[in-house]
Amino acid sequence: MIVEIIDLTLLVGILLALGAAAMTAYAGFGGALVMVPLFSFLIGPVQAVALMVICSVVALLHVVPGLMKIIKWSEVVPLFFGILASASIGSHFLVVADAGTIRLGMGIFILISAAVLILDFRYSGPRGTLPSMGVGALTGGIMGGFGVPAGPVMVVYYLAAPEPAQVQRANIMFSVWLLLLVMLGNLLARDAIETTTFLRSIFIAPASILGAVVGQYLFRRAPVGWFKKFAHWLLIAIGVSLLVAAIY
Repeated sequence: MIVEIIDLTLLVGILLALGAAAMTAYAGFGGALVMVPLFSFLIGPVQAVALMVICSVVALLHVVPGLMKIIKWSEVVPLFFGILASASIGSHFLVVADAGTIRLGMGIFILISAAVLILDFRYSGPRGTLPSMGVGALTGGIMGGFGVPAGPVMVVYYLAAPEPAQVQRANIMFSVWLLLLVMLGNLLARDAIETTTFLRSIFIAPASILGAVVGQYLFRRAPVGWFKKFAHWLLIAIGVSLLVAAIY
């Protein structure tokens, strides 16, 4: 079975995962937003989401214990419950909807994310249990329903908190990991992950880890400003491509 998956799709998947992880570690955003839609053209939206989730959960697992020591639980816990509720409901739509509809949703959200990043949108609304649950519900609904990593929603919310940068970063990373874990659990519960996807993850997960190391190395030695502009235009190009593919 393993021999059967060693093909061009696997090679391209490894290269995509390497580049996406390096992008996240270098620029601080965008890797998963690139990885999922491009994977969707190779293996379909559901399996693309499943592959990204498996690889990302494994890649982030080693940092979770350290994050738990510094996160602000009063914001993370209600946000998690919002994610749990909406992602569990939305994942049913992801599994049963046709690929064109899912790609259309992906394209729309990726373009919105690119606009948020380019305009440097800042959240100035209320904080507390209900707002945190609302942000979690929105994040989980987008991720659950269309398979698009809705990290920008949480990033905008957490960065507006009057907390040290270290706490903000920990809140973001731990919440993203929880989002991925919830999504993985839902896909497993719905028996939506194919055996070939699990087998591909054996090869692709290490590429994600290596990509993160490469991205961190580049961040320490090269300015990131120019790359952020490139990443913004890359997201726009991917979003438009998904819309075109969904419509035609």
